[in-house]
Amino acid sequence: MVGKIAILAFPAARGKPQGGMNHLGPWRRGLRELCRSLIEVLLPPTCGACGQSSGGPLCGLCTAHLQRIRPPWCPRCAEPLLLAGDRCRADHRTLTGLAFARAPFAYAGTGGALVRRWKLDGDPVAAATLGRAMAIAVAADCLGPWRKALLVAVPLHAERRRQRGFDQAEWLARDLARRLGLEYLPGALRRTRRTMPQGDPRVLSRSRNVAGAFATARARDLADRRVVLIDDVRTSGATARECAQVLRAAGVSQVALLTACRS
Repeated sequence: MVGKIAILAFPAARGKPQGGMNHLGPWRRGLRELCRSLIEVLLPPTCGACGQSSGGPLCGLCTAHLQRIRPPWCPRCAEPLLLAGDRCRADHRTLTGLAFARAPFAYAGTGGALVRRWKLDGDPVAAATLGRAMAIAVAADCLGPWRKALLVAVPLHAERRRQRGFDQAEWLARDLARRLGLEYLPGALRRTRRTMPQGDPRVLSRSRNVAGAFATARARDLADRRVVLIDDVRTSGATARECAQVLRAAGVSQVALLTACRS
């Protein structure tokens, strides 16, 4: 029930409405506000990572185990640096085709717990915590040439989306569109086949697992635009590289990556 409330309560994206739903705009906004109120009244404040009662979005123990990634960091991969301007020693080949990558949290500890609680349980506190941190992590980059960038979500396969009931990256992208004042382009990417989860031990090559698994669906809207790709976790970067290749083939000028966590 919490997951269904969370999805209904999420803010709408800035951009073009889909289908013939324009006349439902005020009604849907009213429903979202009602759902927010129901959440506050019916559900006691809980930690977005462990679900225990807390006075804020995270309890004390989960806060202590949250590994934040903060500047100064490498402008390309966001690897923490001792001093701004230091040389980054990370392997940037994992970011081939990406202008830069950002993530506010490490996947270890509380960061991973937040992602799993959002992705698997639809927890609204976890979602809001991730969205807020992601917006802060990329805010400085969304200036200058990137101030008119499009947000594009890494999509789930249709079958997996039906099983889960929602697409976690899509909802994060919609939330980030509101927080950052950017446009979210729904349906810009689609999965052409179902892939195994990248963390599955049966996956021997993450690059081969996602090769040819994505296609663009709105090439006209993507041409000559900068795109910030939204996903929940970056591990090897194989999924982001594959999506970036497809987007650039469709005419996108540059692609960046924003995730909630990185491993």
